[in-house]
Amino acid sequence: MRIKKTLLTILFCPVLIQAQISSKVIKQFPAHIIYKIDEVVSKVNVAEDKQIKIGQKLITADSLATMALANGESVEKLKLYYTINIPFLKSILSEKELDHYGYELNKDNRFLTALKFATELKLTSTQVSQIREQNDSLVSVPTVPSKGTIQAYNIKLSKILAKEQYISLLNIIYKDQSIEEAKKEMVKILRLKILSEKDYKTEFLKILNYYLAKNSLLDKKADKYDKKKGDFLAKKIALGEPPLLVRANILSNGSYKNNRYASVIKYEKELELTKNQIDSLLSQYRQHEKIKLENSEKESNLSPSKIVPSEHEVIGRILNPEQINKWLVSKNKEDARKEALRNWLQLEAEGLTKDLDKNKTLTEFANYQLKYLVIKEKAYVYHTPENVFMRGDVERKKPELLKQLDVITRTKAKNTTVKNALTW
Repeated sequence: MRIKKTLLTILFCPVLIQAQISSKVIKQFPAHIIYKIDEVVSKVNVAEDKQIKIGQKLITADSLATMALANGESVEKLKLYYTINIPFLKSILSEKELDHYGYELNKDNRFLTALKFATELKLTSTQVSQIREQNDSLVSVPTVPSKGTIQAYNIKLSKILAKEQYISLLNIIYKDQSIEEAKKEMVKILRLKILSEKDYKTEFLKILNYYLAKNSLLDKKADKYDKKKGDFLAKKIALGEPPLLVRANILSNGSYKNNRYASVIKYEKELELTKNQIDSLLSQYRQHEKIKLENSEKESNLSPSKIVPSEHEVIGRILNPEQINKWLVSKNKEDARKEALRNWLQLEAEGLTKDLDKNKTLTEFANYQLKYLVIKEKAYVYHTPENVFMRGDVERKKPELLKQLDVITRTKAKNTTVKNALTW
């Protein structure tokens, strides 16, 4: 996923240091006025002469508040005299400064976000005027807007901004969230020790760009899509996950598609996979999931589906025979243990466990089941007569107790069939 120059500019543009209250202003006004001036200066750069004007206006308001109190005004109403808002500042600050101040008060207002980052978005003077007009037309601006309000922002802005500008605006809106998500992923990746220091910045940018694309497209703050559409888009976007992130998710039991390519990567250390093998597996992982997603979409359109390449055959071309054997043993070990335990419970149910050593019997069952599962799956990797023979050889060496269970199971099934036939 290529990172565009404009996007990098937005992400890594220098943070402006907010102006401080000038020493002249501090000397000129009392502490409670300085405190109120700082409310503005901490949000937007304000020149010294404008700081003085704000102070003077507050002094006037202070006098009016004192007079009101003397005339019996309630204490609760006095705060109105000291409230600094857009109308209060309108005669002092420029339109651009008012835009920036308003944005700091309500960062969910997307009109003000666009105006705040007008330079980065390369807005024309006409676009600035149009957006400012839309913002001024708002009757009230909730500090925590509803999803309906955000959708209204989107509709208006999509008509004013060019497509590239609109996408960049969404990137700005989701920048902080995406950076935090990318940082968490990098912590996970560094713990796994699967990234060299020299590649850190490059890979971080790939992951950051992925989350920016994902968050901007889904735009969950606006609740753009119903659940079905949102889930489908999320799956589609996931196909663009950087390979390193997919690998990290597999190795850390994170969120990933549980296909056979993932099951190989899961044991990359045990198999001593090379970088080229890992890259090939990750590429096949993505391709496999892409075809599956495309086919699910085609099913709803009644279009012919693509053939999904055999995972076993592809893996057989990537790994050597020794690695194939290690992989199949590793991936089937737990299933073999579970099957052995199920077999033991069957024996118990039939009253056949008397005088048996449970641990020894479970080990014997698990060893057999593992050999069977490995040779059975190896036949899907290598289509050779040798594997067919080996599978038969393993079955012939099946433990006698398991053969007894097979006879019991077949007899019960036969009796059930006869009984059903007689009932009919």
